[in-house]
Amino acid sequence: MTPAELAAYIGATAWLPHIAAWTYRWFATPKITILPDRYAEVGFTSYGPIFNVRMVFASDRKDAIIDGFELVVRHEDGDVRTFRWSGLSETFSEIRDDAGYRQGTMGRDQTPIALKIGTESLVEKFVRFQEPRYHETIQPALSSLVAQFNFLKRSGTSDYVSQVLASKELFELNDVRQDSFWWKAGRYEATIKLSSPRKFRLTRSQFAFDLTSNHIDQLRQNLDMLTTEMRNVIESNLPDFQAQLINWNWAYADIQKISAG
Repeated sequence: MTPAELAAYIGATAWLPHIAAWTYRWFATPKITILPDRYAEVGFTSYGPIFNVRMVFASDRKDAIIDGFELVVRHEDGDVRTFRWSGLSETFSEIRDDAGYRQGTMGRDQTPIALKIGTESLVEKFVRFQEPRYHETIQPALSSLVAQFNFLKRSGTSDYVSQVLASKELFELNDVRQDSFWWKAGRYEATIKLSSPRKFRLTRSQFAFDLTSNHIDQLRQNLDMLTTEMRNVIESNLPDFQAQLINWNWAYADIQKISAG
């Protein structure tokens, strides 16, 4: 072997570890780990049943992309409901006064189209979940109310607002929304389901939480707020309109990790 051939061989050999690493990253399957915070925010508002929780995302072996995120929630009596992510928020920094008290935060909200999880650092997001079934259920009644409102408004009658407030369409919508309240006391187990354009493996895919009768009583008080909120929307068409105050109650449940993946 000539000196030139030896040098070429050594140079080619030096690239082998890099080529092996590139090949591994190309063909490796990402291993995604999701860790929920200690507490979750459980609610029921005009958006229906809600489940919000801060989560940390990590990916080993290779970067991963999530384009769908669902929570399948099963009550101890066997009732199963599915939530889908509806919003993501991230806190960049906190604003504190001279005494050290928090005065606010700086962050960003985003619509969850896709989420990239890298291997170099953890991704922390506050994930907001809603139930698609709720929106599908109320849509026919909501469309009927909107159609009736537009009809009465275009008819030129001066008391169309009061007519809408007394309409059967409004009462039907309120009934459907209130009938959609299904939270109940007991233990829930949640299973994380992700979708991605590429193959992946998910670890730590389950956790549990408990709701007490006090939690349910607090959330049920929001049912009255549904009617109040809709009255505010309709009465906002009056010149002397003053909105009634709405305060939604929330339940804060302890998260219990039940699967190590």
